[in-house]
Amino acid sequence: MQFNVSTVNRVAKEIEESGKRIQAAVNSPNELESELQKLQSSMDSLQSLTQAGRAAGANANTAQNAPNQNQS
Repeated sequence: MQFNVSTVNRVAKEIEESGKRIQAAVNSPNELESELQKLQSSMDSLQSLTQAGRAAGANANTAQNAPNQNQS
């Protein structure tokens, strides 16, 4: 998954809404479990984005540091 700020914002909003549902409407262990599964899914999405960012950063570490011999 490629890093995307709008995706981060969307997932953050989902997490926020889930927290509000937990505060307002969770009345049983099953309801809490359902919200926790949604939260875990959101966290997994964010984790995928950070791993993609690290991979992209790792590619940047392979950049040429020596002067290009073809430059004048």
